[in-house]
Amino acid sequence: MKRPLLPCLAALLVIAAGCKKNEILNSSKKTTTTPHGSTLAGSPPSAYGCFQFSNVFSSKVLEVRGDSTLLKAQNNPANVQQYTNFNTGVSVSANQKWYLIQQNTGTITSSTPFKILNAASGMYLEAPNGTSGTQLWQDHSNGFPSQIWYLHQVSGQTYYYIQNANGLVLTDHANSTADGAPITEETLTSTTNQYWSLSSITNEAYRDDAVVTFFHRPNTTNTTVAFDEGKSVPLTNGANNGKILWITEDAYASSQLQSNGYLYCQFFSYHNSGLLQPNNSNWTATSTPNITTTSNAGTGINELEIVKSPGDHSSTYSWPGVGVEIGSNVLLYTYESANGSTPANQVLNQVAESTGSTAWGGVTRLTPNGMSGQTKIGYSVGMIKKPAGDTVYVYGAESTYFNAESIFLARYPTSNPSSWSYWRGHSWASTPDTTSSLSGQLTIGSGTSTQQNVMIAYANGKYVMIQLDLGYFCDPSSHNVYISTATSPFGPFTAPQKVFTINDWYNGHLAKYYTPAIHPEFNNAHNELLITYCLNYNASGGSCSTQTCFNNNQDPNAYQIKAVRIPYSLIGL
Repeated sequence: MKRPLLPCLAALLVIAAGCKKNEILNSSKKTTTTPHGSTLAGSPPSAYGCFQFSNVFSSKVLEVRGDSTLLKAQNNPANVQQYTNFNTGVSVSANQKWYLIQQNTGTITSSTPFKILNAASGMYLEAPNGTSGTQLWQDHSNGFPSQIWYLHQVSGQTYYYIQNANGLVLTDHANSTADGAPITEETLTSTTNQYWSLSSITNEAYRDDAVVTFFHRPNTTNTTVAFDEGKSVPLTNGANNGKILWITEDAYASSQLQSNGYLYCQFFSYHNSGLLQPNNSNWTATSTPNITTTSNAGTGINELEIVKSPGDHSSTYSWPGVGVEIGSNVLLYTYESANGSTPANQVLNQVAESTGSTAWGGVTRLTPNGMSGQTKIGYSVGMIKKPAGDTVYVYGAESTYFNAESIFLARYPTSNPSSWSYWRGHSWASTPDTTSSLSGQLTIGSGTSTQQNVMIAYANGKYVMIQLDLGYFCDPSSHNVYISTATSPFGPFTAPQKVFTINDWYNGHLAKYYTPAIHPEFNNAHNELLITYCLNYNASGGSCSTQTCFNNNQDPNAYQIKAVRIPYSLIGL
C-alpha cells in the first residue's frame, strides 16, 4: 500500500490529477518517432542528472512502490508502477525520482545507452525478459543489456519513448489512469501511453546500492559479516597508501552464517573488528579482508577483535569509532563500558599498522588528560587531522535532555596524542568544562544542540555535520538525514538541512537505525559525499515486535551499514 508522508497534500494532488483527465491525449493517437541514432532536439537529457518521468497519457509518474519491497531487488512481485506525483521538494518521495546515467561519452542521441537509477533504492530499472506485457522491476547493477535504455524523442514533441535494449518500450499497461498500475515492457505502438515527459529536478541524495551490497559479506573463513558502527579511516602509510580501514563495533563472525546466507539465532562474536579496503573505488566484498591485531593474543579471543575488552570479554566492551592515521599508527576513539549501557571510560587506542599483510601489530591504550576518566562529554563525534598534519581536532557531545546534545571541540598535537586541550568558547584549556555552564558549546543554526545521532567530518574545504532523527523507537514519524556545514572547526554550523529519508524495513516496520558517519575519502566523479548509517533489526515500542529471528534464521542485512550519496551542490560544498 502506498504510504505518502503528506497525506493531505497527496489527496489534493489526486484530485488535481483527476481534473486534468479531459486534457489528456487519447491513447490511440499515433505520432511519428525519431529514427534510431538521431540527435535529440531542444534540451536533451544530461549525461548525469535527476529526473521525474511522467506518462503522457495518464499524467502519473514512474516509481518503485514505496512499501517494504522498496529496498529489495524484486521479481515477485515486480514493483515498478505509476502513481500520483507526491514530489513537494528535496528528499520527498525519492521513490519517484530517477537518475539518468549515460553509459558512454559524447553527444547524446537516440542511440546513447543509459541506465536509470531509482533515488530511494539505488537500484536500476530493468526489463525482466523480452516478453511484451511483463511488468518491470529493479535490480542491483549488473552488466546485462536488460538495464540499458535508449531515449527516442517523439517528432515535433518534447517527450520521449524509452526503449530497452531488448527492443520493448516503457509502457503504461492497458492505458490505465489508476495509481499503482503496472509499468511494463511492450512492443512499440507509438501511442501516448508509451510516451514520457522528462522533468529535470535538482540532483538529490540517493541510496548507494553498490556500497550497501559491499557490506553483504560472504561466508569466508576468518571474516566478520554483520556489524554496527562503520567509521572509515583513509590510510597513507607506505604500501597502505590509498587503502581504507573500516572500523565496526559488535560483529558476527562468518562462522555464524548458514549455507542459506542467514545467521543462526545467536549473539555476535566480537565487540569490534576492522576491514581493509584496497582503494576507494573497489566495492567488491571479497576484495576487502579483515585485519587482525595482537591485542587479544593469548586471551582465547579471536584476533579479529582488534581492540580487546577492558575486562572480562562477556561482560565488558570496547567500542572503537572515529579515528585518524598518524605516521604508521591508527588512533581510534574507544568507548569502554561495563555492561553495554553503563559508561566506564573513554580512551584512545593506538593500533600499529602492517604494510605487508592484514596481520597488524599491537594496540596501545592511551588515556588523554581531561578526556579519559570522565564520560560527561564523550569525544566520539568526530576526529579530523588538519591538512597541515600537525594537529587533530576532536568533537564531543554531552546530552542536555532527551535526544539533544551540545557539541564541543578539543584538539591534540600529532606528536603527542595523549596531550589534549579543550575549547572553552574564547580560549583553550587543559580540561573540558563539565560543570552545568558547559562553556564552549558550538552553535548549530540558531541554537547550540543537535540530535543524539551526530557526527562531524571535513570535506571539500568545509566542516560537515550529519544528524539523524531518532531511530530507536517504533515507526518514527520523522526518519530523515540532515546536514550542516561550517567554514571553521569552531563553527558556527548552518541550520540542519534535510537531505534524505531513511526507509529501511524489517519485519513489517521501519528498522532501528543509528551511528551516522561521513566518508569524505570516497568522493566520486560526480562530487557526491558518501554518508552511512547502521541498522539494528527492529526498533522497540508500539506495534513493533522485538523478535529478530524466524525459524532459526536472522537476516544479516538488517545488521549492517547502509549508504547514501549526497551531491555537493545540494549542501553547499
